[in-house]
Amino acid sequence: MKQQFDPDEEILHYCEHICNTHIQVLRKNINHGKCTWYWDYPAMAAVCHDKGCHTKRVSYSHYPQKDEFHPVLERKLLELGNIGERCHLPGKRYIIGNCAEQHAANKYMKQCGEDNLRHLYFSKAMRPRTKQVFEYCDNCKNTFPNL
Repeated sequence: MKQQFDPDEEILHYCEHICNTHIQVLRKNINHGKCTWYWDYPAMAAVCHDKGCHTKRVSYSHYPQKDEFHPVLERKLLELGNIGERCHLPGKRYIIGNCAEQHAANKYMKQCGEDNLRHLYFSKAMRPRTKQVFEYCDNCKNTFPNL
């Protein structure tokens, strides 16, 4: 049986990994004397996991590709509007498919064979650069029943 983990510790470790990757990219650019590739910190990161905290997938916020989402997740996101555009619901301003939670859930669903959004759980939403915890956005709250 897989070892149980603490999602809130996992998100902290993942944010530290993102920060270390950022530093390595900057060092590589400096060592080559030019900017071969630039990568800035993502706005947010999240861990998607099962109820028992035995299986997880991590990701960060970034602009979505319209054909990348698991069919179940894609159908739910399309209820909010077009993927890659701002939500059409009143008072909602976030880009659909951009959130770290949505990308982590997509990885989890595709790689772990999960077809039920009710079986997805999440760590705290954390900003990698500052380790500050944020509330989940309305798009995610409307997409994932366990938020």
